[in-house]
Amino acid sequence: MVTRLDINPHTLAYYIDNSGVSKDYLQMKVQNIDAFLDGSKNPTFNQLSKIAKLIDVPTGLLLLSDPVEADKNTLKFRTINSNRIEKISNELRDTIVEMQTKQDFLRNEIDYELDFIGKYSIKNAYQQVVDDIRNYLDIPINYQKNAGKNKNALKYFRDKMSQIGIFIFFNGSVKSNTHRSLSLEEFRGFVLSDKKAPIIFVNSKDSEAGRLFTLVHELVHLFLDQEEIFSLVDTGSYKFDPTETFVNRVTAEILLPNEEIRKLNSYDIEFLAHEFPVSKFVIVRKLYDMKILTKNEYDEKVSQLKKELAKIPPDKKSKGGNYDNNIRFRFDQTFVHYIENAIKQNKITYTDAFNIVGVSYKSFKILTGDSM
Repeated sequence: MVTRLDINPHTLAYYIDNSGVSKDYLQMKVQNIDAFLDGSKNPTFNQLSKIAKLIDVPTGLLLLSDPVEADKNTLKFRTINSNRIEKISNELRDTIVEMQTKQDFLRNEIDYELDFIGKYSIKNAYQQVVDDIRNYLDIPINYQKNAGKNKNALKYFRDKMSQIGIFIFFNGSVKSNTHRSLSLEEFRGFVLSDKKAPIIFVNSKDSEAGRLFTLVHELVHLFLDQEEIFSLVDTGSYKFDPTETFVNRVTAEILLPNEEIRKLNSYDIEFLAHEFPVSKFVIVRKLYDMKILTKNEYDEKVSQLKKELAKIPPDKKSKGGNYDNNIRFRFDQTFVHYIENAIKQNKITYTDAFNIVGVSYKSFKILTGDSM
């Protein structure tokens, strides 16, 4: 049995109309193209991929519920100071589209809704949001004793977030194309809010502490039901945006709790950086918020940290590490399980799966534990 995809004919028509490719040409090349456009028949993934190739767009775009207008560049996103995205790189755009494709697939597979999406607003007390997020994740206030800097706090939080229904992806390039690197200066991560399949994407070019802060930061945005591209340089300066100030305050309290700092009875930055898996910038900002540092002391510390950061040479090229481990780290394993189940239920073919996941046959075997 050949599985057909429930696509939006309006999306298909939009990209065909903007491609410059004539309908007559497509009718010669693609059987049933008119039926796909009027919605009376759905295409297979292979047929959709053929159309995408003919009109020169990524297949994933044709799977989206609504077209992504090129001149708007997914303007649902917000950035610091509530600025709208006016121009983004092709690499970031294609990564957003890749994640939207995955989200659309997941949305069709999941039959429940998450109750915490949009549960709060910035009008709520920040400590109330902190406490509830801890309850949802089932983490203690002193989480760092079991999942601190030396015990992989990033994996700890990623696993906890996956258990409550959030899909998390990491990458430093567009899919597996190392020639299309993602810029850390442009963005650290983004979130696609959804009550069924919320997705967080983290730029893996960042430091371990930076990736963790981004991960939890985007989690807080889900509790506010907001989509955002996170591009804040980690200097502790939130540019006085009310939403970002709130989100960062919640994030910092989850990762660096006031109560735990006071228990340690030390406000030494080096010591706290050893005890908690956060950057020194986050620590300095936290001490300022706790009124441990004055505004002048805070400014002086931030200036010192910026100078120290400037002295650090750019990261040398990674040796790559273990390919199998790298590919597994990039993908959300629950997402992979949904793909496997869809194959077993004959909802999609293996070729469909390779295209939705965005990997080769070899990489797909690694992701699925060589279960093919």
